[in-house]
Amino acid sequence: MTFTNLHRLAAGAFMASGLLLGYSYISHPHHMTPEVIASTGWIIIHCLFLLSLIAGMLGTTGIYLWSARSTGLTGFIGFIAAFIGLVMISGLDYYEVFIAPFLAVEFPAVIDQHGAGDAMGPVAIAFPVSGTLTVLGYMLLAVANLRASTFSRPAMLMLFVTAVAFGVGLSPFGDILIARITALLFGLCLIWSGFDYWRAIATAETETGSHLELESSAALEA
Repeated sequence: MTFTNLHRLAAGAFMASGLLLGYSYISHPHHMTPEVIASTGWIIIHCLFLLSLIAGMLGTTGIYLWSARSTGLTGFIGFIAAFIGLVMISGLDYYEVFIAPFLAVEFPAVIDQHGAGDAMGPVAIAFPVSGTLTVLGYMLLAVANLRASTFSRPAMLMLFVTAVAFGVGLSPFGDILIARITALLFGLCLIWSGFDYWRAIATAETETGSHLELESSAALEA
């Protein structure tokens, strides 16, 4: 597979992550009882969310590699923070897909006491840390790309704004409604940014042809 196609795959993954993120938050049940967590609907929603996280890791990696030379240290820190945050959230969502539904059936008292588990023991620390890293990472990536003009300024500006809003929605200052609205807006901006990334690939391919492969390879070797 060529570097051009790998970048296209990353751009498509970034758009898919935004779509799946928005849908997962809008569709997420408000009450987390054993009956809800054991349901097929719960498992499907969290499987889609897990796919959004995997797609987000692929897309974020692609966007960083595309802009690494021009975004400098800020872009690098943003990428690392976002990637680690997404990995941590994936681990938490793995629990919600494969473990929590089993507990809801076999040990419903655990769910009655702890809900989906995001406030259970050390998870109560890991959950906000992972969210903070992810939001901060995308904020830094947006700022770095704004400075470098790698992608369109409106897309990067809105990515920054919606990342901040999503962070507020997930914080103690937000609630379930604000979290859903801001997640949807953030997801739409991921789709926008992914489309902008796709257009940048097409533009570079048109202007440089086969040289895109050489430049991408050099970016990975640098």
